[in-house]
Amino acid sequence: MILNISTATKLSNQRLGKLYLHYAALERCFRVDEKSTKTTYRSPVNFIESLHCPRHRWFPYKEGFSPSFVKVFLQDFDPEPSGIVFDPFSGSGTTSIVAGEMGRRSIGMDVSPLTTFIATAKAMTLTAREQGLLDQHIKILRTSRLMAECPAPDNETVKSYYHPAYLNAVLKIKKHFSDIENYKVRSLFKLAFLACLEPFSTHRKAGNGVKRKSNFTLSTDKKAALENCRTFMLERLEVISNDIKDTTSFTAPEFREASSLDTAQHAQLEPISSLLTSPPYANCFDYSKIYMSELWLGDFFKGKEDQKKFREKSIRSHVHAHWNDRHLTFGSLMVENIIREHIEQQQLWSPRIGTMLSGYFQDLGMLLAKIKLRIIPGGTLGFVVGNSFYGGLAVATDLLLAELALQHGYEVISIQVYRGVIPSSQQYKLLGKNRKYMRESLVLIRSI
Repeated sequence: MILNISTATKLSNQRLGKLYLHYAALERCFRVDEKSTKTTYRSPVNFIESLHCPRHRWFPYKEGFSPSFVKVFLQDFDPEPSGIVFDPFSGSGTTSIVAGEMGRRSIGMDVSPLTTFIATAKAMTLTAREQGLLDQHIKILRTSRLMAECPAPDNETVKSYYHPAYLNAVLKIKKHFSDIENYKVRSLFKLAFLACLEPFSTHRKAGNGVKRKSNFTLSTDKKAALENCRTFMLERLEVISNDIKDTTSFTAPEFREASSLDTAQHAQLEPISSLLTSPPYANCFDYSKIYMSELWLGDFFKGKEDQKKFREKSIRSHVHAHWNDRHLTFGSLMVENIIREHIEQQQLWSPRIGTMLSGYFQDLGMLLAKIKLRIIPGGTLGFVVGNSFYGGLAVATDLLLAELALQHGYEVISIQVYRGVIPSSQQYKLLGKNRKYMRESLVLIRSI
């Protein structure tokens, strides 16, 4: 059947009307608690607090949430633990590290070699001998001539993100700590090195990519560049050393570089007492591009094949990879029957957005099914999610995930809205009265 434009528009509007009626029904079914709809970086589901907290401040991971948010969750929903705290998308490790600070056993899992390394390093404890070695190597860095340098990464884009003087400086710093024999000390130096890469780059992380800084004003003299990088490293290493010294008790978590969709990984999990996580949002952010400098200069990627493997293991939250069909029966019926069909009839910047959204909820559904087999009865799961917007349509991930949880045999406790989000100006205009869905939320569900 051939549809004219007006008929197609009418059918599209009918689909959207049905979708928003469904959203309204879900909001009546679930308790939606609007704690805040303000667009602010001070929200508990934002990383800002981490910049001032011991251990958490060692590396500024912008996709994390605040340590106090994790602490309150564990106090409220898992006060008498009988199993591990699990984070299937652990990122820089906030959930597991806070659990460790509370004396709780925990496991974090992530496909990113970068964030797994960062989380593992942030959770390190040192013996008195190792602490002495760390302080000794900090002193050595103060006076080292830093003559030798590591080879530049085999990636022209990464090299273009640095003025030659600063690329030379970071490669000399990298060579210096690469020769440290003690693994823990070398890892802490590497963590400080990773933290210094963006401040001395001509580019910054912005939205779903990397953009040139408009105000790069650092001296590009070679000697000044080297001293600037050295000073940053020394300041960060002093913070790391002092935070470790001030740690009186800490239950070190376990971090695994693995996919939380891997059945073999779940078979190795102990019973889960609670779960708090934030899966990548379905916003087309490709973390292999956003953290390109850290991944390549940190030697986590040595070739394009490494980037390809990273993407293939990731949850389907972006369009920069071609995934095989998987978990077809675990997704959301509303996404399959209404959202995807509508999206695929729009002239969007990528024809694969509809497929991505379908795959995203299929992957989350599979994760819920796997966790159901490992979590104790009555165990609480918290998912921090952000809603997405394509072609003027709100993909209410919080409502759709809660509905998916019901389908997989969970009880929905509530949806707590913590922050408003601002989409592009075009999306903002198209959303009209449906702007209420521009939000980040905590979806709370319980195993029954």
